[in-house]
Amino acid sequence: MTLTRWFQRAAVSGGLAAVSSAATAAQCARVAGATGCAPLNAVTHCLWPDTAFAQFRPSLRYTATGAAIHAGSGVFWGLLFEALCGDAPSVSQAAGAAAATAAVAYVVDYHVVPERVTPGFEAHLPRRSFAWVYGALGLGLFGAACLRR
Repeated sequence: MTLTRWFQRAAVSGGLAAVSSAATAAQCARVAGATGCAPLNAVTHCLWPDTAFAQFRPSLRYTATGAAIHAGSGVFWGLLFEALCGDAPSVSQAAGAAAATAAVAYVVDYHVVPERVTPGFEAHLPRRSFAWVYGALGLGLFGAACLRR
């Protein structure tokens, strides 16, 4: 696979993963009593640490910026997924690569990087919701591979 093709595939798989994980985080936030945009707003705590966690309404500053950061993160994880998958993965290879990528993403996001650059979802989601959010990330990656077939 060429470098250009790898990035193109990561943009699609990572984009789908970002959408599915953001939608899941929004639903988990609603269940937990926050607004659906609060998790994406919280992502911007790396830029606005004093105010991001207290933003519950949609806004260009917080929600749009958080969505852009989250999409970039999705593409980053898409790069790992595509590297693990290769050119023509079987369904089981794609599923394994998606599960491995989601697990690595969780570990890196919440146990490796400094708190300042974590996703920030913990401000509005209970920890038990992380399985849903990172599971949705994996399903988005897997779904992209299935759509390619």
